[in-house]
Amino acid sequence: MTINNSQSELSLTTKQFAMRLLSELHQAIIAQEAGAIKGGVDAIHDMRVAIRRQRVALSNFASCITHDEHRRLDSHLKILAVFLGGVRDLDVMIETLEASLFTRPAPDHQAIKNLISRLRSRRRRQFRHLKNFLQNEEYAEFRSQFDSSEPENRTENQKAHGQAA
Repeated sequence: MTINNSQSELSLTTKQFAMRLLSELHQAIIAQEAGAIKGGVDAIHDMRVAIRRQRVALSNFASCITHDEHRRLDSHLKILAVFLGGVRDLDVMIETLEASLFTRPAPDHQAIKNLISRLRSRRRRQFRHLKNFLQNEEYAEFRSQFDSSEPENRTENQKAHGQAA
């Protein structure tokens, strides 16, 4: 008898499902890394959204991982969110101010442009901090967190294929 994927998915334990979901969400964060390192507005936004999703999943499945694993992963996610937030918040402010140039009276334009210039300078600084973080050892540890998961955290299929959860 052949078991299709949907039937084998039903046999996952809650812990196996949690580890698979956390791993997929982790990969969604990492998938935005190259764009974020280049300063891409969309990649930074998408990476931030993926972090929020992983933090929610981590909270919902806290009982499926050890306290130390939960604390370590949540700490990494918080730090990364702070670095991304520092850049993203400025992107949103700049975009809003640029759009206001079309609706504000002409006498306001120079003041708005000056503010945009100052915000872009702050964004460059915040981006340098983000880029440095994405290239440091702490982020590398976060990045590999699911690569080195314990064998008991892996699904049977992943054990057979040598894949991390």
